[in-house]
Amino acid sequence: MSSAKLLNFPEDILIYLFTFLNLPDILYIRQTCRRLNDTGNLKIVWLHIWETHILHKWYPFPTISSESTEKNSQKKCKKYKGRMSVQNMSRAELEQRTRHAYRLGKRWLDEYPGRTNSHDSTVKNFSPLLPHRDIRWVVSPSIAITDIRFVRSVRCPSSKLDAGLADESILVLSVSKGIWSVITIWDVPIFLHGNDDHEPRPRKCAEWSLKGGLFTGLCLSRYHASEADLAVSVVCEGRHKIDLFNISDVGELLPICAVPSVPMRASTLGEEANRHSQAMQPMKPMTLSGSLLAMSDDTASTVIYNWKTGAFAILEHEEDEIGVWKHDHIIQVVFAYRSVLVVRARSLHLFPEPELYLASPSSVANSNFLTTPGMPNVYSPIANHSFGWVDGVSVVSMYPDCSVGSHPGTLKILVRLQSDNPWMSNEHSLDLYELSLNPNFVSTPAPEHAHEQMYPTECPYQFPPICTSRVTSSRGALRCTDLILGRCGTAMWVKPGDRATHGLLVSDMYDDYTYVARLGGRESGIVTMGGGATESLVAGIFPGPLNPDENVRTRKIYTNVSKDWTALDYDEAIGRVVLGDATGSVRILEL
Repeated sequence: MSSAKLLNFPEDILIYLFTFLNLPDILYIRQTCRRLNDTGNLKIVWLHIWETHILHKWYPFPTISSESTEKNSQKKCKKYKGRMSVQNMSRAELEQRTRHAYRLGKRWLDEYPGRTNSHDSTVKNFSPLLPHRDIRWVVSPSIAITDIRFVRSVRCPSSKLDAGLADESILVLSVSKGIWSVITIWDVPIFLHGNDDHEPRPRKCAEWSLKGGLFTGLCLSRYHASEADLAVSVVCEGRHKIDLFNISDVGELLPICAVPSVPMRASTLGEEANRHSQAMQPMKPMTLSGSLLAMSDDTASTVIYNWKTGAFAILEHEEDEIGVWKHDHIIQVVFAYRSVLVVRARSLHLFPEPELYLASPSSVANSNFLTTPGMPNVYSPIANHSFGWVDGVSVVSMYPDCSVGSHPGTLKILVRLQSDNPWMSNEHSLDLYELSLNPNFVSTPAPEHAHEQMYPTECPYQFPPICTSRVTSSRGALRCTDLILGRCGTAMWVKPGDRATHGLLVSDMYDDYTYVARLGGRESGIVTMGGGATESLVAGIFPGPLNPDENVRTRKIYTNVSKDWTALDYDEAIGRVVLGDATGSVRILEL
């Protein structure tokens, strides 16, 4: 009997054989002949590659920005929401994004051994993770960037794809502060792979400011199908308001409405409600999710507000002293499982999932304060914790919802503590904490009347948070204290320059390395980070899908001799970092 030839097999057998190959092997075998190339270009093959090599391995992968995709996904089982999204991609786009995610995942997993200063054979050193692409442009010369955000990625139309101009566009939002604040939307063309010699030219799409107005805060919606994409709080001539905008796929900034910065009027409320109104300061938008806007002041109050109906509820922790409210800078508000987590500079409070107080329809049609009489729902925390004073905090549900089921998983909290004592040791740390779901949690049915509060019999999460990992680094002054933790366990932050180079210390043990520990009663390892007076962009890979070790890995991404970075954002799903500086420049780094 003669041996069977590969090309003699029918197409379904060839497709089945392709399931045993990894992604690089499929790329190689496609180059052998036309038939295998045609088989390797089938969408069913790339769906299997995506599911096997990306989804099941928890590699970062972007969501889809198409509104129709989101609507179709919501009709399906939540567990397969991610799969339903890729079904709407063309074969070419699915292959591009899958290859990009595969390469990015491998870059995080590869160790790239570097030089070592230790005689201990168990110590691992890692070389810098150099950016794949560096894009820089100037927003406004000599006017500092105060905030920078990725809005979303948009697939380019077929005309640009056919012409080879770009695969997708990144929409970037920058905030500059001169005499007054200005928001600018930028369109940056990007190739997912190949065409590295092509120099992207960012294009200004929209600009918005209020003459004499200063922005006090902003937040972006993470849901692409949301009607409202941006919320901005503005103070102008002593008046505070929050404006909502839609950002189109071509970068247009379309106003929707204005909402009150404190959603109640004291003259219409009772004595108890009036006390809460007087305690509130003008709010800053923190989280935008569909029609819900979470906004907070810098004392003790958070408002969950439905900007379409005018319904709202107040989350408020107790004052430090009777009648005394101390400043507690708001950092983040997270819609967690059956609860709301409010993160401040010196406190962490978990509130029950609130029932919103429905205001009169007339109050929604204008931007005045709500005039509905009565007492709004005021919720007290069911759990709290304090890390002390912190410079920055980032909270995230570790894995995508499509992978862990219908409810969020464990919350991870990355904390950088604040210390202003110049005589302390140069040692400084970033700590990763974990808030696990409470197995004894039992939710209660909704109350019969809107004004009644119903608290769960158990806290949805197990308090206090448990510290699982620690990254020790040098201390120093920073203009950019942002740190961002991704769902797959990677994080970005700016490491300050070492103080030893400025004469505060004779020597600095952190000049050549940063010590990294996995807590558990023992020291775990040392990694090369570099020293000197320059500040550095550092990536941390915590134990998880992109780091199989028990030790935290850190990799230097970029250095800044000028030490003037002022803002940072990080898109883990696509492997991009954007930085703003005091000279008005913006820089995008692709890993």
